[in-house]
Parts: sequence; structure tokens; C-alpha cells
Amino acid sequence: MSIDLRGLRNFVAVASAGSISRAAENQHIAQPALSTQIKLIEDDLGVRLFERNSRGVRLTSAGELYLSHVIDILKRVDIATEDVREAIKNPSGRVALGLSQSLAKFLTVPLVGEIVKRWPLIHFQMIEMSTGYIPDQIVKGHLDLGLTFGIDEGVGISYSHLLDEELVFATSPTQLALLIDSRVIDSNSITFQAMKKFNLILPTRTHSLRKRIDEYLDREAEKLNVIAEVNTIPQLMELTAANVGSTILSYGSIDSDMVAKNRITLRHIKPKIFRPVYLCHSSVTPPSIAVSCVQDLIQEMVQNMISDGRWPTETNSSY
Repeated sequence: MSIDLRGLRNFVAVASAGSISRAAENQHIAQPALSTQIKLIEDDLGVRLFERNSRGVRLTSAGELYLSHVIDILKRVDIATEDVREAIKNPSGRVALGLSQSLAKFLTVPLVGEIVKRWPLIHFQMIEMSTGYIPDQIVKGHLDLGLTFGIDEGVGISYSHLLDEELVFATSPTQLALLIDSRVIDSNSITFQAMKKFNLILPTRTHSLRKRIDEYLDREAEKLNVIAEVNTIPQLMELTAANVGSTILSYGSIDSDMVAKNRITLRHIKPKIFRPVYLCHSSVTPPSIAVSCVQDLIQEMVQNMISDGRWPTETNSSY
């Protein structure tokens, strides 16, 4: 069936005007084109909708029935259009975002503030959790969006790449002075070979950060001296500052105040290690307008924060 909304509106115009020529003038369409359009509708339906006479046209009984349905259809389309426009202008409903503590550090204040300002009818939830649980929580419907450090294939989740974070070696000035030859203390980088001299405290092997580190170690055929495993980033930095051990963290998660006060010192890792960050959502359940709005905002906000330096993803040439 080739009937479209324009054809339906033109049908109503002819019925209202009682004349194809007057309807064509009102609808700003050529009379032959309008006549052809009405004929195509009649052919599709297999029934005559108008009777032609010297004064114009009038509806047949079938045309009267069809008109009542068409008017109802067009009203519903107009209402649907207005509802969608209003929903886009003022989206509402729950939007739950799951993310790690290290990412929440950058996003919480600007993202929540912008959502509240733009879309007061959205009930936004930011839930801090281990990123390994996020895909399952999205599949179960407990989360709408998530930020992860890897792709979990085959679980009904769609991923879009947001950024890459550089991983850096963090130690204390005391540990660095004791274990590294004085000639290279001022160097901005450290190799896996040199890292073997240090006692390392890393997240557990199930942690996304540790998985990324282990991938690089396997690739370089290196093994580090891991003396303990701790999954919380603030505690890893405190343990480093207390000279208990050294660690590897994403550059963005480092407490800049601890670096400024010389409690911890950083080094590039050679070769550089990067950890990808992905924004994910269900590939099975279509996102609501509210979810789509927040998803677009996250992508826009992250890129802006990287561009203006509010989200440092890579080290400078010096510390």
C-alpha cells in the first residue's frame, strides 16, 4: 500500500473543500498531481471514495467511513509528534549510570549539575561500582548506562569508545632514591625491567586495571614483585606515600595534591600503557529519550573535559 501521511492529509482537504481544484489550491499542489494521488488511494483500497459531478466531488459512503478513520489517524499522529517533541525538550524518567570511583572523580559534579540544569524531570542515579559488574547490571535492567574499561562480548551490550587513559608508575621519593641509581632519579620514565626492583602493591587479578597491566606484562614477558593486592585507589596511593610499596594507576586517578606535596612521584612506563574507557548500554532494549539525552551529554562532556584539560588522560613531558 502506497498511502502516506501527505496523501491522507490531501484526501481530507479534498473532502473538506468538495473540489479537487480548490483543495489543490489550498494544499499548494498541482491539480493533476492531486487527482492522481486520490486515484492511487482509491486503487489501493479498491473502492471509490468520491463521486464526481459538475460542481466538484462528494464523498461516497465508503469515503465517509474512510474519512472518519483518517481524521482519527492524523490526530493521533499530531499528538504523537507533539509528545515526542515535548519529551525531547523535557525528557523524564530514571537514568541510572554505573561507573568506577576513578571515573566518578571527574564526572560526578559536572554531569549531575548539567543534568539537573537541563532536564529537571530526569531522575538521575550515579552508582559507583566495580566495572566488572556493570554489563550484568545493564542486562538485568538495574542500570541504563555504564562506563567500563573493557568489552564483554556476547552479553547484549553495545559499547562506544570514549577515551584512553595512560597508566603510570607511582612510588615515593624515598623508595625511588633507595632503589634507582642516582643518575636516573630525574628521569621521567621507567621500564618494566627497572620496576622489578620495587615492591608492588596492585589491584587483584579480577580488577580491570590489573587485567590491563597483566596484558602488557605478558606481552613484554616480564614479571613484577607484587607483595600485596588492594583494590581501592586512594589506599593504593596512601600505601605508596607511606613507603609500603609502589603501584601502577591511571594518570587521571592520581591525587595531584599528593604529587604536589612530594608524597608520591610518578614515572612514565616504557613502553606506555593505555587503558580504554567505554560507554555502554543495552543492545536489546531501546533506550528511552532520557537515556539517549544523558548518553549524548556524557560523550560531549568527556571530550570537552579532555580538550580543556579537566580530565588528564596522558602525562606531560615532566612531573
